[in-house]
Amino acid sequence: MRMRVEPGSSRTKRGRERAARAVRFAPEQTVGQLSRLVQVRLYQLYYERLAHLDVSPGAFGVLAIVWANPGIQHGELAQALAIRGPNLTKLVDLLVRRGWMERRKVKNDGRTAGHYLTAQARAKVQSVLAEGVAHDERMTASALSAGERKTLLKLLAKLARGLAASATVDGGGAFKRRTRRKRAS
Repeated sequence: MRMRVEPGSSRTKRGRERAARAVRFAPEQTVGQLSRLVQVRLYQLYYERLAHLDVSPGAFGVLAIVWANPGIQHGELAQALAIRGPNLTKLVDLLVRRGWMERRKVKNDGRTAGHYLTAQARAKVQSVLAEGVAHDERMTASALSAGERKTLLKLLAKLARGLAASATVDGGGAFKRRTRRKRAS
């Protein structure tokens, strides 16, 4: 049985053309707006295609940073991921409960701990990271050439470093103050 296609639906040529016109981006859009849109769409695809990994994008980021920087301390990790300490604690606690990460005291300072992948988790985490990176490459390849992707990654890294240097020391600044005031009312 054939499904009836309504004129103007996305299955007809006219419908596809209308949909293409509807997603034109205004030249006035900002880097922030477009990067958020890209992030949301990438996260949607991540959840659709990598749900079997049972690792959220946030946990993926924590695992990637700890894998590349064994022994990284909590504050450094929070700064690298641009998230608040309490939010990071929840993610790390989850990964510790799963047996993927562990905290070890720093030799000369008993008050602080470094974050490490557990021995049994290293191979699994390396596999998860490889699958996540391959997924990212496949998704971006649908819109960018390999050279464009490489250039985009360089530009995003440069922008991230520049914005981090411009950020307030406490990492939250006006956003923290604004949200605190909003909650109080």
